[in-house]
Amino acid sequence: MRDRRIFREDFNISYKGSRIPRPIRNWDESKLSKELLEAVKRAGYKKPSPIQMGAIPLGLQQRDVIGIAETGSGKTAAFVLHMLSYISRLPPISEENEAEGPYAVVLAPTRELAQQIEKETVKFAHDLGIKVVSIVGGKSIEEQGFKIAQGCEVVIATPGRLIDCLQRRLAVLNQCNYVVLDKADTMIDKGLEDQVVGVLDAMPSSNLKPENEPLIFSVQLCLLLWSDSPAIT
Repeated sequence: MRDRRIFREDFNISYKGSRIPRPIRNWDESKLSKELLEAVKRAGYKKPSPIQMGAIPLGLQQRDVIGIAETGSGKTAAFVLHMLSYISRLPPISEENEAEGPYAVVLAPTRELAQQIEKETVKFAHDLGIKVVSIVGGKSIEEQGFKIAQGCEVVIATPGRLIDCLQRRLAVLNQCNYVVLDKADTMIDKGLEDQVVGVLDAMPSSNLKPENEPLIFSVQLCLLLWSDSPAIT
């Protein structure tokens, strides 16, 4: 116990919450699948960063998480890896369920950030057969809606463009139960709160994690908030 406390202090890992799992010290402790660990190795991630050490064990438990770390600290991989681990255990998107929308949505405040997240996600998702679609301004909304309709497990979007797709019925979120808000505080500062809430409201209430009940895998909404700034706390 003392060694783990010293380890957290050495890497400046701190928590608020109960029943917190121990941070991982290396990738072998992460409990990620063999396929994901191989993708991590190919990406050149020799050692997890502090935010990855702390966040991945929480994400693998499908816990709601607020993660705060500096830019360039590996925050994207910190949520992408356990998001893909979660999705890989669900039935593949097929003709039977592709019309119900993606399993996971990642929202970002800007097109540039959404595209960066897409690039990072595809790097790990490709070998798992997980399809990723980005929904951002500057591109044909009809074309983006068509890509979603063809079936994908992950949508990475700016809130406004995703709301447009939903309102035009180019996309639905009927089976989405994993949500990441990257730079959630920035989205609020930019006045995007109503749009974010609109996206969440588009998900059936049956997808929400029941309060005061054990986690139920099939109806859980895992909400992850990521920020560079401690102001989000």
